[in-house]
Amino acid sequence: HRKEVLDYQMNDCNFIKMICMTKFLCRKFKEAARGAAESKISFQNLNETAHPDMVILWEAEEALAHANQLEDPTAMDIYE
Repeated sequence: HRKEVLDYQMNDCNFIKMICMTKFLCRKFKEAARGAAESKISFQNLNETAHPDMVILWEAEEALAHANQLEDPTAMDIYE
């Protein structure tokens, strides 16, 4: 009987989690969308105020890091 009670409780907990997951995921999606919009605005502001030579340098560093990331994972340290 104890095993049946524990199984019932675990199944009920998992079912409740599954039901509530949609609300949680919808809320997280809305937060992520707001965060992406804010990040886009911040990036545009930075891009407009940065010196064009620096932007070219950053883009070259990014391309190099992505090209070398498989052979050398430390290549991605430019983002820290």
